[in-house]
Amino acid sequence: MPAYVWLACGLYLMNGMATVVFGAVMPIALHSLHRSYVFGSDLVFLQFVGYWIGVPLSAWIVRRLGYRTAIWVSSLSTGLAQAGLALWLRPGPYLACSLVSGAGMALMQATVSTSLIEWFPSRRAVIMSRTEAAFGLGCVLSPLGASVCIAHGAWRASFAFVAAAALALALVSAFTPMQATDHPGGPKDAHTDAIHLTGRRDGALVFALFMVCILVYVGVESCVNNFLPAVFVQHFGVSATAASVTVSTFWAAMVVGRMATGWIARVLPYRPYLLLASLGTLATLVAMVVTRSHAVGYVECFLLGIFMSGMYVVTLVFANHAFPTLTGLVTRWVTFFAGLGGATLPYAFGWVMAKTGSQAADVCLALFAALLFAVVAFTGVVTKRKSPSRPGVRAAG
Repeated sequence: MPAYVWLACGLYLMNGMATVVFGAVMPIALHSLHRSYVFGSDLVFLQFVGYWIGVPLSAWIVRRLGYRTAIWVSSLSTGLAQAGLALWLRPGPYLACSLVSGAGMALMQATVSTSLIEWFPSRRAVIMSRTEAAFGLGCVLSPLGASVCIAHGAWRASFAFVAAAALALALVSAFTPMQATDHPGGPKDAHTDAIHLTGRRDGALVFALFMVCILVYVGVESCVNNFLPAVFVQHFGVSATAASVTVSTFWAAMVVGRMATGWIARVLPYRPYLLLASLGTLATLVAMVVTRSHAVGYVECFLLGIFMSGMYVVTLVFANHAFPTLTGLVTRWVTFFAGLGGATLPYAFGWVMAKTGSQAADVCLALFAALLFAVVAFTGVVTKRKSPSRPGVRAAG
């Protein structure tokens, strides 16, 4: 595997740690800040407002200064923001650091994902599944570390570990070769029929559907990342230490699923994969609404991670497959709408949880999953109609 892919995996691992670290300590952090879950929603919202800053910043820095500078700036800003969360336990600095951290994470994701999709055109899903698996591993390690820190009365140290990882990667990125190295003999993605767009309106419809898919998916994932421990505390009455493990359970399954995605992408086309994954997500979250046993809840967390594991990367790659000449633009818009979903749906979820309790919040999350399934299914119908199989070629998707 090229050195740059290894660096990309390290950066995604760090981003995974930064994405879930606040959710893992949210119950105890809000108690220490004397704030409600509405303030938690504000923090999540600002983190994803940072995405709207980081995405256009990526295009500007890459165009003028190159990929290396963009990656260095993203790692440095994320590291400094996480260090701020560890040092200052006050609402104002927390809001500011959440915004800066979100901008840094978006800058990294937009930069790295664009470069990988441009440099590895024949195996985008295979390569991206590796970075997404690394992201998932970071999401496993961060809550586990947070659980240990909480148990020792030093929960703010969770942010310090993320800061150290980000600053170390900023240093490593200065010495890593950055160039296209797509070897023709490597594993390839499964064939998916080309999508034939006949006009601007046609293209706008398909583009909009992909963006809505990303928005809703990332919104659901962000709700799980940031509020699942709080749901377990309120719904099952478990301790904050035990609740923080739910995110690790979810992301352990995400890692397993994303490692499998690289293989699945070689044999299963994008369209049926997304339909099956979204249906499984919906079924699991509906089951979670009626569950009363926390042991069963942990099993459902694992199943949820399995079903959701490959949806982001496959949607990203499918969108680029639909618009093969607009790789950089599509990838950055995907990252932008990921930020939009990560800001709006968790904000609504936190408000529902603060006002009505965990039961109504569980129903709200299941409704989000129903919306995700509906959008994915409609996108599948539209793209299938615009993908007539060529004579003699098996219909792949």
